Parts: sequence; C-alpha cells; structure tokens
Amino acid sequence: MSNGLWGTLPIQGTQFAKDWDALYTFLFWVCAFFFVIIVVPAIFFIVKYRERPGIKPASHIEHNSILEFTWTVIPTILALIIFAWGWEVYKKTTQIPPNAMTVRVVAKSWNWSFQYDDGRIVQTDMYVPENTPVRLLITSEKNDVLHSFFVPNFRIKKDAVPGMFTTTWFESGMSGQHLIFCTEYCGASHSNMMGRVVVLSKDEFEKWKWGKDVQLPPPVGPEFLNWDQQASAEVDLRKDAHAKGLNQLAQQGAQVVQSMGCVSCHSSDGSARIGPSYHKIFGREAVLADGSKVQVDENWIREKIETPHKRTLAGYQVGLMPSYKGLMTDSEIFAVIEYLKSLN
Repeated sequence: MSNGLWGTLPIQGTQFAKDWDALYTFLFWVCAFFFVIIVVPAIFFIVKYRERPGIKPASHIEHNSILEFTWTVIPTILALIIFAWGWEVYKKTTQIPPNAMTVRVVAKSWNWSFQYDDGRIVQTDMYVPENTPVRLLITSEKNDVLHSFFVPNFRIKKDAVPGMFTTTWFESGMSGQHLIFCTEYCGASHSNMMGRVVVLSKDEFEKWKWGKDVQLPPPVGPEFLNWDQQASAEVDLRKDAHAKGLNQLAQQGAQVVQSMGCVSCHSSDGSARIGPSYHKIFGREAVLADGSKVQVDENWIREKIETPHKRTLAGYQVGLMPSYKGLMTDSEIFAVIEYLKSLN
C-alpha cells in the first residue's frame, strides 16, 4: 500500500489517486520553492533592514523591466502546466469505460444504499470486484437534502442531488474495505453518514452475487470504528437471476411500467401509440417539439416521469401524460431506466 507525499495522504486505491497525488505533490513543491525564494528572503530583509536610529531610508527604486517580465512569464507557464495536467486527469475521471458495471447509489439522511442489476439492494456497504470499472449512478432520495459521495482512497467525489442523477466511476485493484464519507453537510448525523466500498477478488465477488458468505478483506487505511453498530442489512430480491442470465432489475422495471399503466401509451416493440415507443429510445439523440435536440439519458427519463410537460418530443401532444412524481421511488425509477436500456 502506498500513500502520497510521505504518507500524509490517504492510501492510493485507484489510478485516479496516483494521478491526483502526483499533481498535488508537484503543487506542493512549487509552493515550497517559491516560499523559500520569496518569503524567507523577505523575512530576512525585514529584520536586517528594519528602521533604526541613524539609518537613512533607501532611495525610491524604479521598475525593472527584465525582473517584471520574468515574474510574469514564469508563473504564467507554471499555471498553464498545472491547468493542462489537471485537465488530463479530470478527463480520465469523466470518460467512463463502456464495459463498466453499474451500481446505483441512493443517499438518504443519513445512510447510503446501493442497487445492483439483479435487483439486490444493500445498505451502507457497496461490494465490487477488483480490477473492474464501476460506474456509479448517484442521486438523493426525493424530499431529502443534498449529499456528496466521497471515497478518499479512490479520490472520487460526486454530489447526490434530489431529483437528478450524477455519474462518476472508478476501478480499484486494491481489495479491502474503503471508507465512504458524506462531504456535504446534511444535518444532525452528517458525521455518521459513512459506509464502505468492499473490493473483493473476482471469485469472491461471484460468490457474493450468488448469496454465499464471503470473507471480508481487511480495512484499507483508517478502520470504521464501532462498525458492528452500523446498519448493513441486505435485501436480495431474487438470487437466481444471475444463474438464469437475466437482468432482474430490468424485469422489475417492466413490472413497474405494467403496473403504472405506461404500456397503454408506450410500446416496447417500436409500434406507434399515443406516446413514443420505448424500443431503442435510450441513448439516442431525440428531436424536441421546439426543434432542439436532447440526449435520452437517465436524467431526461427521470424528468419525463416526474415533469412530463417539459421538453416534449416532436410529434407528440403536450399534456397527455400525467406526472408520476411521488408515485415512484428512486429504486423503481432506476428499474424503469434499466428496462428501457434492455430494449436497445
């Protein structure tokens, strides 16, 4: 295990951590260098040339073009280097691999829950396989407050916002228990809103998916004190989904669409009805009634579920679809989205 900057930073559990720490270390040494050549001499001159009896004040010194040019150009070059370096690392954090597994994260005062493709919902602990890209689809429960999902060992942080989805991703090759914090003040128990990312070997993760007991790897970095007092209940909605090769979450979404009566206006096979067909709708660029275009992603689908009168697709009448805001839970919305994806 390695820490950045002589062990003053958390464990480097991902490549992101190594990349950000390298930039941080560079910034540290730049600051240290300029501290030595600017602040230390300044203190020395303040003491040595302080005003004393019998010492005449120095004459006024005019500007020095070479000096002014130097202290303008060098900081500018350093700023551009820092920007370019940071931009390259930032781009890596936003470019999610297409083969990434998806875990849906729901924040609620004051706990985290994690939903998987097989319909399983786990409180507090998120289980992932090592050396596998993991995409996080993050939101905060309706009528809750703003939270922020932060894993120090991975150097990833993303806000959890009620009513919308945010995304980030990571890939960790370091098995172990990595702490999760909420870094947006969210009320009385904000400091207790903690969790764990449990990175398992791929074999152990497969056992966990089948509902078998697994030996948890040790904590990586600080250990979660009094962990046994934390809620870590698991709800497995259908353990045989993996064995049958089915996406249980998509099946739940199909059931939600059926029970909510969506099928009366929307088809799943491309046939025409009052509303647009679900067939191959996810991910495509759609034309709106005002002529603008929109990417059909998670946030747009959620918007149509909760505020259907906004941004209507071209060729369809505004105001026919009722709002389902408050009628669907976040878990059900996740399931509907997964169902639409399965129709691609």
